[in-house]
Amino acid sequence: MNEVDKLALIGGFRAFGSSIIWPFMGFALYKVYGFSLTYVSLFYLIQAFVSVIASISGGIMTDYFGRKRMIIISIVMSSVALFIAYIINLPIPVACLILIQSYFSSIYNVSTTTIVGDMFKSSENLVKAFSRQRVGINAGWALGPLIGGYVFSTYGFRLLLLISSLLILISIPLIRLLPEFKGKSSVLDFSVSREFIIFLIPTFLTFVIIGQLGFGILTYYTSILDFTEFQVGILFAINGVMIVFLQDLMGRIINKRIKLISLGMVIYGLGYLGIALVTNFYLASVDIAVITLAEMIVTPLSQTLANSLASQKTRGKQIGLYSMVTGIGRIVGSSLISELMNYYLYTPLILWGVISSFGFISACLYYIFLRKLKSIL
Repeated sequence: MNEVDKLALIGGFRAFGSSIIWPFMGFALYKVYGFSLTYVSLFYLIQAFVSVIASISGGIMTDYFGRKRMIIISIVMSSVALFIAYIINLPIPVACLILIQSYFSSIYNVSTTTIVGDMFKSSENLVKAFSRQRVGINAGWALGPLIGGYVFSTYGFRLLLLISSLLILISIPLIRLLPEFKGKSSVLDFSVSREFIIFLIPTFLTFVIIGQLGFGILTYYTSILDFTEFQVGILFAINGVMIVFLQDLMGRIINKRIKLISLGMVIYGLGYLGIALVTNFYLASVDIAVITLAEMIVTPLSQTLANSLASQKTRGKQIGLYSMVTGIGRIVGSSLISELMNYYLYTPLILWGVISSFGFISACLYYIFLRKLKSIL
């Protein structure tokens, strides 16, 4: 088995265990544990702070201890946190343990993104590697939310905590087969290029809108259109299935065409604006397909740009910075939609118009930025 396929399988097993619970976390705090939408928003803001700490410390540890070692440690500790949450099952402790799990999940993301950059050097190979990795990840995503939605609807959220804590351990034997890499700089070396910093600005806006594929969509569809959690799980499964079958093809189409990230962000904006016009499950399915098309373009190109702009000796720290920005973007997106729903839940054009604007603004910033980076295109 080649290294790309190993990464795809590892991503698939890890995503399967995580996606059973991840889309339902904020919703469970709201519906199961009685948190108000304001407190759910606060939870996501705290999670953003946790993501900052995890990304920076994770980047340092990934460079110092090694990519593979930190991947294994992060998976084990995530499992432990979820298992303890299952045992305790009280609102505040569960929220705190989910935050702990988020910390180690962020470290996992830093480590896996960094090791791909170490294994595949050129931007052409990176696009292909990240595309194949996403095939595995979304194979897990295709099944996880579907099962998670069914279990949530039938047996409740607590059982999801137990199932997730066990499933995310499955990938450890495969991870042990990967080569080990470490950074080559001192622990305190945080040298980052000006271009990398500028790139993080549209990246943040990108992941604000990407972060809606979870709490935002789930809460809106269940509250306004009376979809069940299982139906929303089907929507998430459509997202995963499309990526499983089409991401490799998309990777070949977008390879060497980094500028297509701007087009992807325009499609993202249109897809999320389209949610305001959805009136039934069939239209929701079409709209999620549009959003998924954008995801297949944007995500591997964003990861490729991050690794192309990062230097080998501090790759872990720089990808940690990238992961911090993407994590904050996702969480701010969830926090923002939660707060907006307090005022605009029943005026969807305003609600989703605000969210879609992040996609259009990001597209413009990417276009301007990439015109000055012809050397890596």
